[in-house]
Amino acid sequence: MSSILSYFQQPRGHFWQWAEEGRFVEWYNGNTIGYREELIRVLRAVAEQGLPPLAPVLLLLAACADTAPAAPGQAPVLDGLLQDLPPGNDDPKPQVLRRCLVQAVGFLVVVRGLPPTLRTGEPKLHLFREVFVGQAPQIQANLASNILDLWDSGRLDTKLVQSANQLTRRTVLQELDCLAQAFHRFPTTEQLALRLRTGLDQLPASLPTPEPPAVPDQPLSLFEQLAQDQRTTGLVNLAQHLVAALHVPMHTHGASDHPLGGVADITNRGNFDRLLLSELAHDDLSLTARLVNNEALYLRREEPPRPQARPRVVLLDTTLRLWGTPRVFGLAAALAWAYHAQLPRTRAALTAYSLGGQASTPLDLDSFEGVVQALGCLDPALHCGPALAALGLDQPAAAGTDYLLITDAEAAQQPALSQRLAAAQPGLRYLLTVSRAGALELFEYQNNHRTLLSTSRYDLDELLTARRPRRTVPALPPLVGPAFLKCVPAPLYFPTVSLRLSGRNALFHPRLGGLAVTDTRRVLYWPERSTGARELLPTIEAGTYYFGSDAETEAYILVSGPGLLRVYCFSLRKGSAELIDLADELDEPEQVIKVAFKDNCYYVRRGGSTLLVDCQQRAVLGRRDAAFPYHHPVGLLPEFGSFKRFINNGYSVFHRISNISVNGAGELLVDGYALRLKNQSLPTTHQLQFLSRIDSDSNPSPRAKATAVDVAPAEASNASLVRRFAWPDGSEAVVDTRGLLHLRSADASVPELTVLLVIGQPTAAWAANGIVTGSSYFTGHHPAQQLAPSNFYQQYLQRFTAPLV
Repeated sequence: MSSILSYFQQPRGHFWQWAEEGRFVEWYNGNTIGYREELIRVLRAVAEQGLPPLAPVLLLLAACADTAPAAPGQAPVLDGLLQDLPPGNDDPKPQVLRRCLVQAVGFLVVVRGLPPTLRTGEPKLHLFREVFVGQAPQIQANLASNILDLWDSGRLDTKLVQSANQLTRRTVLQELDCLAQAFHRFPTTEQLALRLRTGLDQLPASLPTPEPPAVPDQPLSLFEQLAQDQRTTGLVNLAQHLVAALHVPMHTHGASDHPLGGVADITNRGNFDRLLLSELAHDDLSLTARLVNNEALYLRREEPPRPQARPRVVLLDTTLRLWGTPRVFGLAAALAWAYHAQLPRTRAALTAYSLGGQASTPLDLDSFEGVVQALGCLDPALHCGPALAALGLDQPAAAGTDYLLITDAEAAQQPALSQRLAAAQPGLRYLLTVSRAGALELFEYQNNHRTLLSTSRYDLDELLTARRPRRTVPALPPLVGPAFLKCVPAPLYFPTVSLRLSGRNALFHPRLGGLAVTDTRRVLYWPERSTGARELLPTIEAGTYYFGSDAETEAYILVSGPGLLRVYCFSLRKGSAELIDLADELDEPEQVIKVAFKDNCYYVRRGGSTLLVDCQQRAVLGRRDAAFPYHHPVGLLPEFGSFKRFINNGYSVFHRISNISVNGAGELLVDGYALRLKNQSLPTTHQLQFLSRIDSDSNPSPRAKATAVDVAPAEASNASLVRRFAWPDGSEAVVDTRGLLHLRSADASVPELTVLLVIGQPTAAWAANGIVTGSSYFTGHHPAQQLAPSNFYQQYLQRFTAPLV
């Protein structure tokens, strides 16, 4: 009760007062500042980080409504406030109070300069969170919601409008300092607008020019070379499908040359179905004894002869009917035939020719340049009959070579070419026909008869325009920066920072744990309730997220945006991520309309077609005709109550650090919180914790204050490293937005340290030599190298702070 009264009661002599029984708040001269409903909405928005003093909240409300001073010199209400306050024993110096007032009013001017879209509606709530984040709250976060509920009920309105204690200059300084700190962070409207729009204090620098990829040790195969070139990607995609479907018969001698299917020998090893019938004449005991002692006799079947390797020649028709799509279809079939000729079991010498109207030209199907050149071989003749006749296939000498002719299906039925085919039967063994509709037929000539061996049909539009999804692995941690960031996986579990759960940024499964994308677009994974988070991805693209999981070991996130379509596949046990880039599957003006996840596959409805992506196979299974499961849920939507209980351990995190120093006792101070050993019953059970003045009995004053400087140029590309503090001896403290504080001592014998910026619960720390300490929630249950907090504090933290005192 005392907390809510002290927070909401109007002090005597302040610039604001309640009006109409607390329904709105106004300046003491009678002008309206804001209504109660608007004030409760703003306070609830910042409640999760604790409630700041009420006076700066009201001033910021006035600035958003254009009722605050328009310039530092136009603040008569606030100037009169300072002049009318009675003097006190602990009053700050007048120049200090005046400078704080000028800076606070300057920040109100910065806010007034924002466009209305950033200081009204929902963006206004984001503005309040950014202004007061990281500042010491007047009401802690664990009490804020209850106090706001009690005030909103109206049961205490009669007491709230009563005047409280007399306002002091010390209280005014503390209230105005909240806005003065914000002015130091955002001295201009442009910087504040950039922060509100992007979450960044400055735009990232341009990326350095990437180094050319290293030359692989093993040379690429022909198909791999063709797949890397945009001109031949569709060709090799079709050829690979033909390789899997095309069956090339093996050549053997005549059936009477070898006793195929007969018995070759008798042996004492074999299967029971090959026992000699005479063995069954023995009684059961005798037969068993013969089988056990390997005395029983078996038949050994005749092995088929090895196929005879005969030279192969591919004849590719390049006349008029093969122009266009059939030309690519025929060349893909020739590549598939050449691939089979290079297999170890059927290896044979292969040559290729293009058949024009009158002559043949050699082709090179073994090199990338030769395949590209083959695509340009065209002849305007109506058919290739004269060129086929010129090869002399009607002579008996041609019978020792397997000739294959690839031509158009309709051309093979024309009388002019069919007569040439009949004359070439002594040497021509195979005929392969293709059509524009995607039909492929393979014939074999034997004994003056043509036999159909196989037929198949392909969707040429899909295969020839198919684009393989690009699969990459996110970049490794940078080689520069704090030592903690170079460890994979991270030595400590991360605290939860900048996360507002919704149906669009989280996935929760009782067996797998929780997965979420934070406001800063980090992908965090909580494997169990008793530990913090693992960072699966330091940053993910902005867009709409669709979650999925195989409910065993993997989770998936599909990211959709303008010109963007990607699937991230996360191995939860390994902590690794694999990216499938599907941007080439989006054709303007097609846009993603709807997404569903079913049977480990994403169904992406775009325009009039459906894209089907198999997450386990990392492959596109269909691009047009897949049936979209409209009545199936989009993904695994979390139960937010269960998820919040799963990841909530009762702690808060420093969001914005403004002061770092070391006090007379050699303790590290972060915004007024001292990193100390919280005493327990035994020294071995002490806990490392950030304690405020309220939570601690002794509070030596700061002595060695660090100066805020720019982040080192080598680390500037890492957006998480936002501020660096330096001491005169060269020691540094680097603030990491992920809830980390990296410490580097000027003494090279002291390893780099990383401390989690956790408030309200025991924290954890790590040294660059691999030692961890602190709460098992952040270190894990069984770390490889661990020290008791008291020992770690003495051996590492005090060695860092001692030279600074």
